[in-house]
Amino acid sequence: MDDRGTQSLDAIDDATEGRSNRTRFLILGAVIILALGYMIYAAFPGNALYFLTVSEFNQKTDVQDGRLVRVSGKLVYGSFDRPEKSTLTHFQLTDKDTDSPGAILLASYTGVLPDLFFNPHSEIILEGSIGADQVFQADNILVKCPSKYRSLEEEQPTTS
Repeated sequence: MDDRGTQSLDAIDDATEGRSNRTRFLILGAVIILALGYMIYAAFPGNALYFLTVSEFNQKTDVQDGRLVRVSGKLVYGSFDRPEKSTLTHFQLTDKDTDSPGAILLASYTGVLPDLFFNPHSEIILEGSIGADQVFQADNILVKCPSKYRSLEEEQPTTS
């Protein structure tokens, strides 16, 4: 019997198996890279939600179509209203950097409010959409702590 015939078939099978494993590895690597790329791409649109000031929101009618936006401002003093034994709140926001009456946004929120919500130096960021009644329906409330500490003694005018 001639063994050369079987040895050459075994060598061909080994070469084919080596190419097959390499091809499987390349395909698996390409699938993993594509999956990671897709996950990174899909993650960015959700995080690319910038916030507008109250005056910017009121001026841009194209964002007032019910889409999800973030609006930044400060609580208008005396505008907070919550019916007794309810988690539904109504309040108004104005631009943070202006003390003069300017742009105002009527807003409502259902849920527990953050602790620093009533701090006059805190920046409030509402995430939600404008309703048919032209009241901003907040789904989430973020409160940014004041960047500078101010004591109550500094705020109260001295009576001399």
